[in-house]
Amino acid sequence: MTDLIHRLRRHLVSDAPPLTHAERWRSSIAGFMGMMLFEAVLFVLPLSPEEKRLLAPLGATSVILFALPHSPLAQPWPVIGGLMLSAPLGYACGLWLPAGPWVVAIALAASIWLTAWARCIHPPAGAMALTMAMAASQGIAFEASLFAVSANTVAILVAVMVVNNLIPGRHYPQGTPPAAQRRAHNPPEPIAHRDLEAALAEIDGYLDVREDDLVDLYQRTMRHAFERTHEVRCMDLLVDQTPITAVEFATPLAEAWLSMRQLRVDALPVVDRSRRVIGLLALEDFLDHVSPAGDARRPVGDAMRRLLGGTAAVHSEQPEVVGQVMRDARKGLLVARLTDGISAAAQALTTGHQPAVPIINGADRLAGTLTRADMISALYNRITLTDAMAVSSGVAVAA
Repeated sequence: MTDLIHRLRRHLVSDAPPLTHAERWRSSIAGFMGMMLFEAVLFVLPLSPEEKRLLAPLGATSVILFALPHSPLAQPWPVIGGLMLSAPLGYACGLWLPAGPWVVAIALAASIWLTAWARCIHPPAGAMALTMAMAASQGIAFEASLFAVSANTVAILVAVMVVNNLIPGRHYPQGTPPAAQRRAHNPPEPIAHRDLEAALAEIDGYLDVREDDLVDLYQRTMRHAFERTHEVRCMDLLVDQTPITAVEFATPLAEAWLSMRQLRVDALPVVDRSRRVIGLLALEDFLDHVSPAGDARRPVGDAMRRLLGGTAAVHSEQPEVVGQVMRDARKGLLVARLTDGISAAAQALTTGHQPAVPIINGADRLAGTLTRADMISALYNRITLTDAMAVSSGVAVAA
């Protein structure tokens, strides 16, 4: 009996990871707010009560939109296409087919085929096809049914776009950048798009996850595996580092430029009076403000000297202090903590488009910086030490 229970649990109970406590609350609150707004939108639409009645399939749609907003099934096209294509299809089946159990069966089968062909699979679309098939058999007018589906679709999309974009940590819809844009801004990935396409073709089934999410999950898994295996923290790389020079928001650009030249560094952290990191100043930030815009004949060197020389005007659009050209969190600045694994710093260096990563302590104050050279040196030393220990162990065993 116990064996049977275990077998049933293994085959019937999903092993999907449960939502966290915070995410359960976010989803529940989003569902409540979304349904209230959904009904409010239906109420104000200039339609008759029959044309703007709430349809039951939208309850299932709401679960997907507010509990799984990142799912491919929850994006606008699956919602619009799935509901709007299945509705007239189901109504046609109920209107033209002879009464019998095959009506809803054909309506559901046709809905699955059509939405799969149109790449807008949305599970509640099957319920919508059945609802419209029954509406046709009950003599409800096609125009009223189609208006009701359209009104419900518009209302739920308005609700989900408002609610999911108001809740912290969520945004809707989940846009996917063009492939060319991803290649231009992202570093080479361990797995390529064609690899995922081949793997999905082998499965030959619909997975409720985007390819970008699979890549992100794989990269995060590799990062955690690396940290678990090597156990190298950012603090380990800062042991021998000399006290780091930093600049402040109000530091003149000429002074910051001189410091970078003297230290022979490509970037300096920007801190406030409490040594908390507020930005990063890199060579690229200077170049972004010396590119000749109006006069293409002006040499870059002349533009740089003009930038560093300041201006005597009372009002000027020319930047004069570090805070006017630095990159901060709003511009995608990434930082790492002393206790973070070096993979966190490596990710910032490869995906953050910044030449250095400020390292902060538990009080969010500057503890040092790491560059690509520091990372390469650390990995080289780690590999060398590991090989040396392996050789020593082999010699000891042989003795």
